[in-house]
Amino acid sequence: MDDRTKQTFSWPLFLSPFVSRLGDALFVFGLNWFIVRATGHASLLGIVQGIGGIVLVAGDLFAGPLVDKYNRKLIMLLADIVSFLACLIMAGIMDVNKPVFYQLVLLTCIIDIGLAFNFPAAKAVVPEIIRSDKLSTFNSWSNTGLTLADIVAPLFGGFLLTLHWINFRSFLFINALSFLLSFIFTLALKYKPEKDHTKESMPILESLVKGLNYVRNKRDVFRLIIFDAFLAAMYAGYTLLLPYDVDHYYNGDEKLYSYVLTLVAVGGMLGGLSLVLNKHQPRIKTNYQDAFILAIVLILTGIWINYGLLLVSAFAYGFYTSRMSIRMMTIVQNLTDIAFLGRVFSIWFLCFDSMHPLGSFVFGFISDWFNHGTFFVLGGLVLLGLLVVYLMGRNSD
Repeated sequence: MDDRTKQTFSWPLFLSPFVSRLGDALFVFGLNWFIVRATGHASLLGIVQGIGGIVLVAGDLFAGPLVDKYNRKLIMLLADIVSFLACLIMAGIMDVNKPVFYQLVLLTCIIDIGLAFNFPAAKAVVPEIIRSDKLSTFNSWSNTGLTLADIVAPLFGGFLLTLHWINFRSFLFINALSFLLSFIFTLALKYKPEKDHTKESMPILESLVKGLNYVRNKRDVFRLIIFDAFLAAMYAGYTLLLPYDVDHYYNGDEKLYSYVLTLVAVGGMLGGLSLVLNKHQPRIKTNYQDAFILAIVLILTGIWINYGLLLVSAFAYGFYTSRMSIRMMTIVQNLTDIAFLGRVFSIWFLCFDSMHPLGSFVFGFISDWFNHGTFFVLGGLVLLGLLVVYLMGRNSD
């Protein structure tokens, strides 16, 4: 499609992931609360989420070739309608007071499979609809919307819990409604697929291998994905460390913890808005500069135990991770051929989704060993990632 015929902004493409993210966040909020309350412990919840994580990674593996082979809008619609039906059916048959294990696992797996296909399809379709000079602005607004959904969800969920008639079934219906709205917004999307999307008829595994070779030969994209894997481990460690730090050094004060999370969210929103106002095209070098600043802030936070410094690190974490994520999204969309976008995004998400749970597992032990000094370790991990991509760049020159 000629760039001149594309849009500067797309409300359906903005609203579809927003309402879906809001519904998912509310679903997870309700799942965490009601399942732990029903069972009295978190082990069932951990097993369900662990299985869902494995399914999500498997979905990432196969989603890319299908997203590149078939109509991306159709894939988004199918993912939404299947997730909608799954939530609706489970809301009708599930005993919310005594949840059955297989039902929780089945529902979580279906939603995660839908996410594995919907997310790369939604990101791959952006450069087909939005003008190249407006990609950064659209991605910034989109990311800010998703951050807003993450802020609103726990506030709205907390309000719902004050209503005595609310139970887990209510959250299932809300999530079903979000998928239905997402389906409607996607249906309204003005999208005409590129002709070469449907030309490839090779098997999925062969198509995936071709995508892996494409990423390996796209040096800048390859280095960005490798670096984001380091960041994924850092993200997992940071979110794990925050409640640990408040519990051990600030008397487990829930208000102090909520202030930290609020500053993470505010930093994320301002980070997204800062790129909306920035008229320059995103550069890889700027991403690495932001990562270096974040690493220094984390290292300084690990040296001194100070709540004010913890708040600064929370804001910096939200601000810089938001900027890096948006910028990387735009850079990958600009550097990747339209026909390979689905596979590139699925490979990227596969790396991220694999490293995140690994990071949670590893930093669960590291936090016990290093305590507050884990912030120092997290900053060092980011610097290590920067060193790795720098050496990769030198070796490829």
